[in-house]
Amino acid sequence: MGTVKQMLKIEVYNQACQQAWDNFVGASRNGTFMQQRTFLNYHPPDRFVDCSLMAYNAHGKLIAVIPAAQKMAGQKKVFSSYPGASHGGIIVDQKFGTSEAMALVPLLTEYCKSNHFNAIEIKMIPRIYHFWPSDEIDFALRYYGFSIGSSELATALPLKELIDPSDYLIESTQRNIRKAQRLGVTIEESNDLTTYWRILTNNLKERHDAEPTHTLAEILDLTNRYPQSIKLFAAFRQGEMVSGVVVFLLNSRVINCFYIASNNQYQSLRSVELLFYKLISWGMEKDYYYLDWGISTEDKGARINQGLFEFKEKFGGRGVLREMYYLDL
Repeated sequence: MGTVKQMLKIEVYNQACQQAWDNFVGASRNGTFMQQRTFLNYHPPDRFVDCSLMAYNAHGKLIAVIPAAQKMAGQKKVFSSYPGASHGGIIVDQKFGTSEAMALVPLLTEYCKSNHFNAIEIKMIPRIYHFWPSDEIDFALRYYGFSIGSSELATALPLKELIDPSDYLIESTQRNIRKAQRLGVTIEESNDLTTYWRILTNNLKERHDAEPTHTLAEILDLTNRYPQSIKLFAAFRQGEMVSGVVVFLLNSRVINCFYIASNNQYQSLRSVELLFYKLISWGMEKDYYYLDWGISTEDKGARINQGLFEFKEKFGGRGVLREMYYLDL
């Protein structure tokens, strides 16, 4: 394998490096706040055994971080990046090139073998979040034998391609937006997460017999950690909240819709369509590149929620892969 030998060194993350880690992710070319310690540390300390890594070049300069925790898959001990987040990936700086990628991946594999891991899984950050192309990492992972462990499909709208928020809305969606406006629905940014969480919890219970990923206490904690980057946009009628979307502004490129919920009693108001129409306008004003509605696949891509895809595609959204690389050791 004619690869360039780079002298890289891997070190295990420790708490003393938190500031350096977070600054690195903040200035990286493919990171989001989901890879920052400030975000990852909201998980209770006993939930995951953290095994995050930091990679340094020959001059001792930090060039990559790998947020990771140990997880058990049956009898297998898995190095997973990252079990408690939508993606973990390998976060790199601007100067990180192909030779670094080709040196880092075997180093990671060796580290995992010598620490008795049975497998490695890396959930990549979707490309729409990258500030600069970063596919040397994907190439290196594939080159050294990683395969795609799972593929999920999200839906995103390229905001920079729009002249008007209604450019790609299908006719029935435009009608529903006009209907909501006619019935007096208004959209505003809200801090009332308590009311929203009640709507969300009922929604998930009725439709999927499920719970939100975060408890109210956890989302309030996250909002305190990222006051500028986690927002609730809600639809109101006569002062009552009828639907809402919690967005994570994961970096300065993408608005990520993390939770979408509406009060079933008010389905006929069509408030969710108006909500997204306003969110698209807001994203265009604030100069974001994409609105990401998140995945509509379930069970690691094994099931397709066609209705959910169709709803998101009515606004002009189209498919964005979320891939997880896997290597059996």
